Amino acid sequence: MAIAVGVVLLVGMICWMLNDLRLALRESTAMLQDSLPQILENTRQSTETLASLSDDLKQLRDLAGSSTVPRDRSLVRFADGILDRVEQSGGQIGVNKLIGSGLKNVVPAAEWVTGARKEALWLTFRARSRRELLDRLCHSGFGSPWQIQFDEDKPQPLEDWLAAQDPEIAELRTEEEAETAP
Repeated sequence: MAIAVGVVLLVGMICWMLNDLRLALRESTAMLQDSLPQILENTRQSTETLASLSDDLKQLRDLAGSSTVPRDRSLVRFADGILDRVEQSGGQIGVNKLIGSGLKNVVPAAEWVTGARKEALWLTFRARSRRELLDRLCHSGFGSPWQIQFDEDKPQPLEDWLAAQDPEIAELRTEEEAETAP
């Protein structure tokens, strides 16, 4: 008799737990049915927004002329390293005077880097290689090579100074010279 009572209690508990699970499932299903249309609508809107944003980015790349050009993805780090080195140099940056000697438009390196970072941001999208990025950063908008000068020392081309400071830049220049040699 004790076993029968125990079995009845066990079956009762199992039935009670199954009923509890059934009721919880019914509540979850009702809540999901109420929320699902809104969730689906939000997902659809997010997907459309993301697709539109992706299309806008593609159009910006096309406008910049870089959509079909393979790009070196480490250009940002490379440009930042160059500009950090110049900023910390303590020198002055300018271009050679056309008439006479010395530099014109001389600014402290840290100040020059502030403006160059804006150009570097653009160049990281536009440049195809580290070499092209280096070349564009080391020349003014008119194509004159930027010069760096320390105290009263003789100015030297920024690219030469960078090559002396960084073996990676020196290697880029060596590779270019090897490619252009007859």
